[in-house]
Amino acid sequence: MSGPTPSAAGTVLLVDDDELLLAALTRLLRPDGLRVLTATNGHRALEILETEQGSVDVVVSDYAMPNMNGADLLRAVRLRWPDATRILATGNADLRAASRTVNEGQVARLITKPCDPDQFREAVSAGLTQSRLVLENRRLHAVAEEQAARLEQWTERLEKLVDQRTAELERANVSLQRGLLDTVRLLVGFLERRLPQRANRCREVARLAGRLGERVGVPTDVLRRIQVAALVHDIGLMGLPDPIVRQRPEDMPQAARLQYETHATIGQGMLSAVEELVEIATWIRHHHERWDGRGYPDHLAGPAIPLACRLIAIADGYLEAVARDGGTAARWRSAQRAAGAFDPQLVEVLAAEVEDALNQPITTHVLPLDRLQPGFRLAAPIMSANGAVLVSSDELVSVSMLRRIRGLASAGALASET
Repeated sequence: MSGPTPSAAGTVLLVDDDELLLAALTRLLRPDGLRVLTATNGHRALEILETEQGSVDVVVSDYAMPNMNGADLLRAVRLRWPDATRILATGNADLRAASRTVNEGQVARLITKPCDPDQFREAVSAGLTQSRLVLENRRLHAVAEEQAARLEQWTERLEKLVDQRTAELERANVSLQRGLLDTVRLLVGFLERRLPQRANRCREVARLAGRLGERVGVPTDVLRRIQVAALVHDIGLMGLPDPIVRQRPEDMPQAARLQYETHATIGQGMLSAVEELVEIATWIRHHHERWDGRGYPDHLAGPAIPLACRLIAIADGYLEAVARDGGTAARWRSAQRAAGAFDPQLVEVLAAEVEDALNQPITTHVLPLDRLQPGFRLAAPIMSANGAVLVSSDELVSVSMLRRIRGLASAGALASET
């Protein structure tokens, strides 16, 4: 038998007072891997649904049945088992009355009898898909509620995290009011607690975006706001489930990639509730736009993309390439001149910044362990007492890393405390 095949097994309940028709439809659906249940009247169908406790995905009922017609049965199913997709089958004689049931929103689909076997299988397959989508949406809603509950819990413990992040945020937010600064600290604290590596990347993006902004003449007060935006530009990832944020976007299937791309608008929504952060929220919304218009969420192109977003985008793209390819990602920088993702002027500004950094002598200092701070880059590895490398050279010191280093030093496990 040709025709559509459901993408995964499911449970279908067929209701009709014609037992021979039920047997034929059962034989039609079982090769598709479906579990098929049958009932010859509405009351028996309700008993089966009660026994199955919500495991039935699709209910297909004939309209003309004694005692309880198909419309009344599916209305009862909608009230008690709303996740089940409801399909009503009817002959031409009852078509007008059955159509009213569809129009009143009681069923998802109306099919006429006699029905072509392939059309019947297609209707059941579409019903299974709809049922799965309903369940998936409920699961995602539950995930969102769980994340909201976690955010509320983290708020209660935030005071301990605020002091650890004060120094860098104060340098980037001198022009912001104290209350606004506390709001941004809150967001950075959330991001670092759940995605510490991404939070560290955001700090590097803020520094590089600031240097590029200085090169193109961005005023100091605007530059500081751009750096604030860069520090929290990925805050929308907090609203996504772990299986999404733990993957690289290029490795995601299409559905997951579309969900991942909502983090830009989620981030905007988180910040736009604060009046002073509306402009920064807009920059966060557009930090994945592309110069050629192929970005998201609004497909802005060229100068229509705010300069702040262009600075954040190229800084983030470059640092990702450095983390992936090492060095100064020279091949990546060369490719961007033709790739169309970034502002061509900023591509040249980035090239100049990298070249200047390569030509600038590196100054190193030997510091006692108690003077080591988050954001410092190690010029030499930190070794254990037995000679093992605990932290590699050139690593950026994070809050969690510093805490671990000091703990090892207190335990006498380090070769040196400098």
